[in-house]
Amino acid sequence: MEYILENSALKLTFDTLGGEIRSIINKNNENREYLWQGNPEFWTGRSPNLFPIVGRVKEGKYKIGDTVYEIRSPHGFVKISELEVRNHTENSITFGISSSPETLKCYPFEFDFNVIFTLDGNKFTVKYDVKNTDNKVMYFSVGAHPGFNVPINEGEKFEDYSIVFEDECTPNEVICDNCFITGDKRPYVLENNKVLPLRHNLFDNDAIILADMKSRKLTVGSEKSKSSIVVDFADFDYLGIWHKPCTEAPYICIEPWNGLPSEVTSDEELTEKPAIITLEPGKSYAAQYSVEIN
Repeated sequence: MEYILENSALKLTFDTLGGEIRSIINKNNENREYLWQGNPEFWTGRSPNLFPIVGRVKEGKYKIGDTVYEIRSPHGFVKISELEVRNHTENSITFGISSSPETLKCYPFEFDFNVIFTLDGNKFTVKYDVKNTDNKVMYFSVGAHPGFNVPINEGEKFEDYSIVFEDECTPNEVICDNCFITGDKRPYVLENNKVLPLRHNLFDNDAIILADMKSRKLTVGSEKSKSSIVVDFADFDYLGIWHKPCTEAPYICIEPWNGLPSEVTSDEELTEKPAIITLEPGKSYAAQYSVEIN
């Protein structure tokens, strides 16, 4: 079922399937659609929420101790789950899911997961709120996967656009081999320590995963127009940048992550998964990012 948040600047549409954003209309730019609309030629997704894993586990399986579990891979089961609307006001909506006999088959923890969207002018905030309702330590990852139309406007090209970090930085790239990390990093050099010009072959080896970023705010934009997308991901340690490999897909995914894919040599023990979050019984965890639409 679809729900809407709307003001004089933006119209956001959501779906209870995955609790995800399905549309971002900029009223100040000819009612233009800024969110990728899931063209199956390239990628059917739009803006999935990632929980309780980020990235992949081998063959869709992991273990805790001697017990093996099968889980939706990549990115966990929330994106394919029907979430309930737990709160809906004029400028905010909350979608949630709690552990159930079905989730316990693939993820053996009692939990409560909420994603809260708040609209304010031409900006919206996405907050993830996770509570451990179990009597044991809980292990999980969480992240976002929004895809944005690039180019934004007619008459522009993908290559007209760049990702520009707010401050100078030299992040490290998390090295991957066939979608799994090797455990190594290397400096990822940006132009003038701030700018990543977009070109399609950046993603021929799949996602770019950045870590150790001193700047966690960026703008996707072009010098040919004033249109832009500003993402502030201060609460997240990793950033995935992606479109479908070896294509000329007209979108870019900006993915704040607190979690990583499994290592190439991993035995898939969840408690040892890279960047895994641990949460004590009865405790809560929160992280948020914001998107400004211009």
